Amino acid sequence: MPPAAEADGLSCAPAVRAGLARGTWPIIVTGATGWLGQAALDMLDRTLGEATAARVIAFAASPRSIRLPSGRLVAAQGYAALDTLTCAPPLILHFAFRTRGHAAEPGYVETNRAIAATMARFLRRNGATGFFLPSSGAAQGAGLATNPYGALKAEDEARFGHLADTLGVPKTIIRIFNLAGPHINNMAGYALASIILDCLAGRPIHLRAAHPVWRSYAHIGDLLNIALANLLARRDPGMFDTAGTAALEIGALAQTAARLLTGRDPEIIRPAWETGPPDRYIGDAAGYAAAAARHGLTLRTLDQQILDTAAYLRGVAGTTGGGLAPAGPAL
Repeated sequence: MPPAAEADGLSCAPAVRAGLARGTWPIIVTGATGWLGQAALDMLDRTLGEATAARVIAFAASPRSIRLPSGRLVAAQGYAALDTLTCAPPLILHFAFRTRGHAAEPGYVETNRAIAATMARFLRRNGATGFFLPSSGAAQGAGLATNPYGALKAEDEARFGHLADTLGVPKTIIRIFNLAGPHINNMAGYALASIILDCLAGRPIHLRAAHPVWRSYAHIGDLLNIALANLLARRDPGMFDTAGTAALEIGALAQTAARLLTGRDPEIIRPAWETGPPDRYIGDAAGYAAAAARHGLTLRTLDQQILDTAAYLRGVAGTTGGGLAPAGPAL
């Protein structure tokens, strides 16, 4: 992992830092080895410091040790350990979910439902001081047969929304559309990572889409700060989307990234343009901006998001010695 940097947007906002420091409750992070889990552990560690090991209880698909950018180790337990855990009502960041890329694998639906059932049992038995569930823009109108990822996310929204309300647990459910920032971990699956890797390596940028593809990005640090600020204030604003300060077509995103990172216009290799409906995967920008403004949080611009993501990817390449390998064509 690259060293932590306070300027990368992954530090707790002052009010969040103060609230976490004042608290004595444990903090549960499930899905601790994923992008959200790794970013959350890093962010918490920057605030809690030496208290991280005592305050943070991490869970992953199997037991393992996770080394944080600070050098501290966090021991992650398997999800089954939630069935025997008893603790003071914790703040829960529930990121555990088999992602979209595994949707075609056998047992995908059953695995995700089992993860959700395990967390629901823990909540009913132990209670919580707050619950954050990241959902997905894919959940809207999704059917299990055609979009199991989105349909299962919608199931989790309903399950945990109802359970939190029944138990009187403050909750925040946010539908994520497109993220940027440190700990990005799927170089081939995320268009932004693929574009940035091409830029950093001095390669032409390869795009797959022969039709308009529109995206708007939110910084992972902003997302976590908004969620934590809601929970610490015991505020339930209702479900809302992520969205960035700008929406742009994927070709314009490639040009923006290249000019920022290389200082020149890129060579973009893209299929011949075909007539087709635009692919718009963009959340409600006004709702997301309002969620940030309620807590005095300033959202990072697209330029800052690109630079933060690129700095992280440079650090990963330098740490692993693997260089900046092609990720494959972006969207």
